[in-house]
Amino acid sequence: MTVAVNVYGDDTWTLQADDDQARVVNSRLGVSWPVEAVDDLECLRGSAALGRVANLYGGSALSFFSPRACYFFADGTQCRFCSLAGTAADTPFANRLSAAQVRDAVAAVLGAEPGRINQVMIVGGNERNLDTGFRRHVGLAVAASEAVAAAGMDGQVSVHLVTMPPRDLGAVRELDGVPGLHTGFNLEAWDPATFERIAPGKSNDYGQAAILAALERLVDAVGAYRAHSILIAGLEPPASTLSGAASLAAMGVSPITNVFHSDVHSQIGLSVRPSYRELAEVASGLSELHARHPIRPYWKGCGRNALDFEASHGMFDGAPPALDGAS
Repeated sequence: MTVAVNVYGDDTWTLQADDDQARVVNSRLGVSWPVEAVDDLECLRGSAALGRVANLYGGSALSFFSPRACYFFADGTQCRFCSLAGTAADTPFANRLSAAQVRDAVAAVLGAEPGRINQVMIVGGNERNLDTGFRRHVGLAVAASEAVAAAGMDGQVSVHLVTMPPRDLGAVRELDGVPGLHTGFNLEAWDPATFERIAPGKSNDYGQAAILAALERLVDAVGAYRAHSILIAGLEPPASTLSGAASLAAMGVSPITNVFHSDVHSQIGLSVRPSYRELAEVASGLSELHARHPIRPYWKGCGRNALDFEASHGMFDGAPPALDGAS
């Protein structure tokens, strides 16, 4: 499994391809991995209008991003790993989606290529009025769920929402009526000092303790282990990430453990590079955690930088392989 590949200057990794198969190769370490090329959805390639609304994420998730702006950027307090402003400027997607646009897009994709999608993902930037932004996101999730039900694909295609929690925690109960919904309020880091440093907008305007309180409400609303929260492996010590993941799991929250991937559009840029040993420690710890709790991975096997699907299938059991020369 290749989690991610970033090349920094004169690197020893190369991408090689013949007629049938591409591979990532490191001749110094004597290792290589196949790279699967996933075709885009035909209906997205064939419709410019549909392609401005949705995209295929990781080969199996139909993704909607709305709004494509976040007030943290306007305030200069954006999450330091976030590349939203740069990527939004470089892509032709619509800035804000309506429930009708999401409903119609899900219906079009499931009608044209029903076997390609196993989940619908809704995510977006944060609005200054968090209650309004939350309710708009709930409306998009409801629209996606209605389209899935109309296609007769309940149980085959799940709806996933990541958003900021509202200030009025009573609004979290509005998620009750969305069948099988997975929802995440993201902490980003468990260590309080790291949270404050890498997510200054969330720290200043909401606070880590308040997000944890919102997650408790979320478990009540959507059910144990269908509530989620991201912790980014590589931005704090492995022990801190694992401590946070264990605490979340004990609450009934399924941790989403994302490997940090650098992006030139973010404030951190290319300055942080998690080591193999750090990530192997996190992966091994997650495997043990998944054996103790009925954690439900947010991503169901699609290409992404999270480790949870593999951990849930025991793929990190045992000692991690030693790659001579890998740090």
